[in-house]
Amino acid sequence: MDLPFHRTAGRVSLAVFALAAAGLIAFGVSQASASHVSCGDEITTDITLDSDLLDCPNNGIVIGADDITLDLNGHTIDGDGILFEGCGKNELCDVGVANDGHDGVTVRHGSVREFAIGVLVAEARHVRLGDISSSKNLFFGFGLFESARSLVRNSSGHHNVAPEGDGMGLFGCRRVRILHNTFRRNPGPGIHVDFDSSDNLIKRNRFSRNGTSLFVGGEQGADHNRVKRNRFRGGREDGILVSRGNGNVIARNHLTQAGNILVEDARGNLVARNVVRGARRGGILLGIPNFPSGGANNVVRRNLVKGSGRPGFLVTEDANNSLLRNNVAVRAGDDGFAIRSQTTTLIDNRAVRNAKLGINAVLGVTDGGGNRAHGNGNPGQCTTNIACE
Repeated sequence: MDLPFHRTAGRVSLAVFALAAAGLIAFGVSQASASHVSCGDEITTDITLDSDLLDCPNNGIVIGADDITLDLNGHTIDGDGILFEGCGKNELCDVGVANDGHDGVTVRHGSVREFAIGVLVAEARHVRLGDISSSKNLFFGFGLFESARSLVRNSSGHHNVAPEGDGMGLFGCRRVRILHNTFRRNPGPGIHVDFDSSDNLIKRNRFSRNGTSLFVGGEQGADHNRVKRNRFRGGREDGILVSRGNGNVIARNHLTQAGNILVEDARGNLVARNVVRGARRGGILLGIPNFPSGGANNVVRRNLVKGSGRPGFLVTEDANNSLLRNNVAVRAGDDGFAIRSQTTTLIDNRAVRNAKLGINAVLGVTDGGGNRAHGNGNPGQCTTNIACE
């Protein structure tokens, strides 16, 4: 896996992490005894921490065997908050808990903070991370790379501090479950899913005051992921952004003053039964206005958008063959539905008390019937090519 993140100008190298995952880099650490662990030790048997590890100058604990458990026992693994500058070209450095290629590992019940990455899992399967707080790290609270069939549950990634520090990153991962976690106050995404990560489940997590709360896609894409029943509150950018990701399901999420749901340059995604309240910009968008980013064959169904600053639902000119069905736009600061693509189909949508038109659709949009609009600011309620009841 080629991760373009190099250790130049003081940045840690994710390319180094990828080499470590492939077994091409040795850690060069000592092996711990069963009774006590020190900063930088490698463990090969089950370990229960008996004390905090404080001000580790480099790595915290390195996993050295399959099928072992590291029980933090309520303790903290603490770095020094400074990027380790003595890291050689072929070394993995500044990770709180590092698992390079070991399957069946469990890490649980404690805190990790002030490393480059709090918890790293690379090329491993059936890993379980539970009840871990990972905070104030320079780049990622949790970083999972080319890993599969693993679980992160009841944990938190917050206050990770680089200009774009993320709560969690999934890169090249398959069938990872992210359940019942919290991600807050990260300058970057709460969760970042990229580099062809697919078939992952992100469910019943809470996000607050991140940059983009949840990002799915990127240069390498991310397909067939499921984002369900999460709650988002507050945020500086988009709430859920799907970019160059295909066949993803975004369903039953609640966003309150947390930005919009944006699908851009992506195909075959389903956005269903979400509630978006108080988005400063549009509520649910297919494409970015004035930018070639529309994608194709996306379905937006049974969503409620209330009180958005701009259109409740927006379909840009180059978003092709979109279907909007059974959606509701209420009190948008603009049109309830702004449909700019002629290849869009509208069926059974409702627009109520929006500032301008209920449905503003360009000529050529397919009116599938059952659309309704009333109490909107423009007395026409809908453009003449849409028969609004």
